[in-house]
Amino acid sequence: MKRKVIAGLMIATMALVSFAGCGGGEVSVSSSASAGTSAAVSEASSAASSEVSAEAASSGAAGDYEQIDFNNTQVWGDVGPDGSVPAGLADVELTEEQKQQVRDGNFRVAICYHQLDNQVNQSKLAACQKVFEDLNIEVVCVTDAQSDANKEVNDLESALALKPDLLISMPYDVEVTKAAYQEFIDAGIPIVFMENASPDFVPGKDYVTITNSDSYGNGKYAAMLLAEAIGYSGKVATVYYDADFFTTNERDRAFRETIANYPDIELVAEAGFTSIDNVGTVADGLFAANPDLDGVYASWDIPAFDVISSAKAIGLDDLKVTGVDMGDQSAYMIASGDMYYGTGCPKAVETGTIEGYACARTLIGLDVPTYLCSSSQPVGPDNVLEAYQTCFQVDAPKEVQDAVKAKS
Repeated sequence: MKRKVIAGLMIATMALVSFAGCGGGEVSVSSSASAGTSAAVSEASSAASSEVSAEAASSGAAGDYEQIDFNNTQVWGDVGPDGSVPAGLADVELTEEQKQQVRDGNFRVAICYHQLDNQVNQSKLAACQKVFEDLNIEVVCVTDAQSDANKEVNDLESALALKPDLLISMPYDVEVTKAAYQEFIDAGIPIVFMENASPDFVPGKDYVTITNSDSYGNGKYAAMLLAEAIGYSGKVATVYYDADFFTTNERDRAFRETIANYPDIELVAEAGFTSIDNVGTVADGLFAANPDLDGVYASWDIPAFDVISSAKAIGLDDLKVTGVDMGDQSAYMIASGDMYYGTGCPKAVETGTIEGYACARTLIGLDVPTYLCSSSQPVGPDNVLEAYQTCFQVDAPKEVQDAVKAKS
């Protein structure tokens, strides 16, 4: 597929393969594409920016592959971090009698998040709190570690001092926070984990369950959307979170396995980051070594924005990017036809509801499956409004609605 490349801006940087990232994080870029100096090529016509989308829409190859189900209800991930088969909302819902039993218990719960700066986590939290309010469960604290494992340790210590009946928490770093969670275990306070847990903890013994959205499904749809965006042919790369974190590991695994189903798409490079602050630097190196990329996958939407900024800074305006999660900014970008083409989005309200009921069942001594999961929602240019409603159960912001109308 023909592409517009502003190669003159990248002369003398093509040999970049690995480097140390800002803030002390080690960053690596691996590539099977050789880096070399290329001559500047002439600008394409003004219609070039829509070349990729047009090719995707008209490509006969689309019918040769699995089609995206924009009404998906299937969980594609086959196992949880503990190896168990995923269960869902139907497996944790309560009878009216059980609900009243929870209400009569006057239970108290602590909520400790690793980060609350995105739409998905905020919506999950609100849905979980709605369940707690209905069931007369007092929330003694809500903490936000702001992507800082050491701060999360302090938050957990403060929560423990409040002596809650249960902790629901999402670890930012399972090793750094392990000792803090062990204090809850030693105190006999049950833990419901979100997304991840230390492999040293035993499900059903040290903690109750892990709740999640379908991380594998999210990565699967990110790959399918990227394939669609580049017309099922071209060179792609990943910008992935290089850490032992089940949720992002599963997304990335699904992307790699799914993109391999397209014989005319080549995964030529993978660039890892260990801190969100390093993503721009990582992306700069990726594009220097691979100036002819057609698409990039990022582990979630926030690092995808940094990838997009790096691409636009050197004139790679026809690049297509997909990722996981959706907030107002990424919804707007998808709706307006920007470089961010689509995403696999967690059904946040459903996931938060599952979390709330898992906690409630625990508090009255009912069985809870050790892995609970909601299905993934694929989001593309043609269903962004419907997907927003499905994931967050509210209408998309007016700016997103206006962007959709402007394209129609």
